[in-house]
Amino acid sequence: MIWIVAYISSVVGAFLTILAMTMIRNEERHNVGRIGWLGLILLSPPIGLLLFLWLGGRKISEEHVTRKLVEIPNFPGATEEPRDAVERLLVARDLCPPTWGNQVRLLSDPPEVRDAFIELIASAEKAIYVMTFIMDEKDSSTKLVDLLCDKARRGVQVRLLVDGFGSFFLSEELLQRVEDAGGRVHRFKRMSQLSRLAYLNFRNHRKLAVVDGERAILGGANIVEDELADPPDEDAWVDMSLYIEGPAATQLQSVFCSDWNFETDEDLPPSELTENDRADSNSGSRITVVPIGPDGPEEILADFWQCAINQAKHRIWICTPYFVPPPHAMQSLEMACRRGIDVQILIPQVSDLRPVDYAREDYFEDLVEKGCKIHRHMDRMVHAKIGIVDDLVALVGSANFDIRSFYLNYELSVAIHDKETIAVVSDWFEQLANKCESKSKERTRLQSAMATAVRMFASEL
Repeated sequence: MIWIVAYISSVVGAFLTILAMTMIRNEERHNVGRIGWLGLILLSPPIGLLLFLWLGGRKISEEHVTRKLVEIPNFPGATEEPRDAVERLLVARDLCPPTWGNQVRLLSDPPEVRDAFIELIASAEKAIYVMTFIMDEKDSSTKLVDLLCDKARRGVQVRLLVDGFGSFFLSEELLQRVEDAGGRVHRFKRMSQLSRLAYLNFRNHRKLAVVDGERAILGGANIVEDELADPPDEDAWVDMSLYIEGPAATQLQSVFCSDWNFETDEDLPPSELTENDRADSNSGSRITVVPIGPDGPEEILADFWQCAINQAKHRIWICTPYFVPPPHAMQSLEMACRRGIDVQILIPQVSDLRPVDYAREDYFEDLVEKGCKIHRHMDRMVHAKIGIVDDLVALVGSANFDIRSFYLNYELSVAIHDKETIAVVSDWFEQLANKCESKSKERTRLQSAMATAVRMFASEL
């Protein structure tokens, strides 16, 4: 009898394995998470299949599938032709052409970011819209909440959107203070139900504050003490945000309104650009707003990087806290190295996600062999997300150079097209790179084995 049970169990196990592998092949695109799920299912077919049906399969709910492209306003009657291949790509993918006449200021020091937020909120006369992935309850965050409450009491329209997963531990009491003052607060896809664990992907990873549709702060900085403290301590993070004043801020406000209307019963009116917002085409910074995720052009970040890398003639500089690229992006970087392009990647030696640190080392070994230079910041967590290609384009925002940002999160970045602003971003990169070390310690066999194991689940990090 025991042999019959063993035989039937093995047949059922083999059948479940084949079934699960077929489902993964049909439903998982871009190899996102595929190897990890296959490994789990092969080791334990029944459990692996059940977990895949619950947490895997289609990673996006119907509400995300049917979400429309965010309506970003453009200048009335704008007919300017794209100036290069990257601009042509972004316009062809249904993004608005770059706006010009934007004034841009880099924010990279925690006190500088904090002061910019205070300045931005204080300047509000009509509306303040803020969204962030993580918000804590320490001094800097509560100070900003106090300012939002004060503005709400004065009749300014205040809206605060925090991610339901990233700000899971944020107390309702802090958010209720904004509501009591007359503002409105919402959690993006609240994680209150067990079934929500099946939708850990497509979190709102965007960081944006915009005032009166005229001024905005965008970048990598969450509203947390490590990125806002004044004075900063030894745990303060290195990050990059932009203070933008001009038509790009109006476009960025439309992204917030789209997210807010998607999540709430309120219908914030879309932003508009008028002839009065138009500046001379050769003045200020040229900026394209790039929403990434279900409300942006499909796979726009992947398309952007593949196009920009292939257009590179001199340099590709990337700063990212987490480096887990999809295969096509990795191949493009390797090819750029073979073409003699100056490829440099700046990362923290130790990030806040240690499994990712293990996963990235195999990628780096392959790139270094082909001529890439890796800069490791030894002292502090580097959380900035920027990319620079020649004097052609710079990308700044919330998107990391990893699979999750490419395919699984809501992200928001801006592409900068003018040489003057690109030069400022490049100077910041060079100054930070000079504080880094380029040599990595030799890995032990255990560390190499861990890197291989972690890479199996790279997309889930």
